[in-house]
Amino acid sequence: MHLLRGALLFGTLTASATAASAAHDADTVQAAIAKGVAYLVAHQEADGSFGAPRNIMLSETFATVHTYEAWTFATTGLVAMALLDCGATPEAKSALDRAVDWLIAAPQPVRVSEWDCDHVWGDVYGLQGIAHLLRNPRFDRDARRPKLIAVGKRLLRDLEQWQSPLGGWGYYEGEAISKPNSWSTQFTTAAGVIAMQDAKLAGLPVDEAHFAKALRAVKHCRLPNGAYTYSVDAVSSAAGLEDINQVKGSLGRMQVGNVALYRSGEVDGRAVRSGLEQFFEHHQFLAVARGKPIPHESWYAVAAYFFLFGHFYAAEAIELLPAEQRPKFARQLEAKLLDVQEADGAFWDFHISTYTRAYGTAFGVMSLARVARATSPRFAAGG
Repeated sequence: MHLLRGALLFGTLTASATAASAAHDADTVQAAIAKGVAYLVAHQEADGSFGAPRNIMLSETFATVHTYEAWTFATTGLVAMALLDCGATPEAKSALDRAVDWLIAAPQPVRVSEWDCDHVWGDVYGLQGIAHLLRNPRFDRDARRPKLIAVGKRLLRDLEQWQSPLGGWGYYEGEAISKPNSWSTQFTTAAGVIAMQDAKLAGLPVDEAHFAKALRAVKHCRLPNGAYTYSVDAVSSAAGLEDINQVKGSLGRMQVGNVALYRSGEVDGRAVRSGLEQFFEHHQFLAVARGKPIPHESWYAVAAYFFLFGHFYAAEAIELLPAEQRPKFARQLEAKLLDVQEADGAFWDFHISTYTRAYGTAFGVMSLARVARATSPRFAAGG
């Protein structure tokens, strides 16, 4: 078994090195983005949403109808962002309009059960999607703007209501069943902070006390070596040498934390750059986990679903660097993503249902669009 794992890791390292050394021109990247957008347009649900409880890997004891509603809300928010940023065709613009109508009409995600708190994903990415729409000139005079604002306010209130005592958000309950739930994770909390930062920029009424508490929670999770603890704990610890809280175990979570903290002035550009250097130095530990069916079964307890999540926030981290520092990291990220895009245009890292290809593809095309701006004058100029 160890020999087999070693061979798999060596193969991943070789493939990663080959991909990282390849140069891709702007046309190649643009074609990959267009192919991903076309996949999203072709897989939109009849009601305008994205993602559905088809091909469920786990049993019904794992999730209920409200879990799926929360995942649909989160996925549709992410895809709406991707279509707005990357969808230039009439078909993509039509798909975006249908997604916006769905987000306005859909019921608010609700806590699923005593232990399942997946509704926070709907709050986080629904809010970020709404904020993204509100900030785009296309929606300045759109008749739906007041309704989008109302949905954004509603999602903010829900996030405030479900913020844990330590300041974060989690998608499962901890040892004590409570309202709000007692357990929270660093990466959900950091994503929530970024969604609230975007909401502020969109003019939505973010409560500063709740925001500051969430920001402190993310900062509390950051360890001296740049890693982040998985959970928001009373005492942050790196724990064991092969633990998820080590650098190699938190690669997919480091970037979201650094972006959240940098945007609020809690870390500087050196921390962002160092996090990206660690991301690519140890990237094989993310790569070898991609596609594994059991969460956290890989080295350092890395779960497959951190692959595209991590690359999405790495792309934003690259945009935060000074212009002269971006190309080095952008080209590496571009190569990693192009290497894993599927023949049909989708990006995928974990199977649980059709949600993962929808939100994975949204992560993928938005990441490519971000790094393209750092490497191509044509993209930087809006071409």
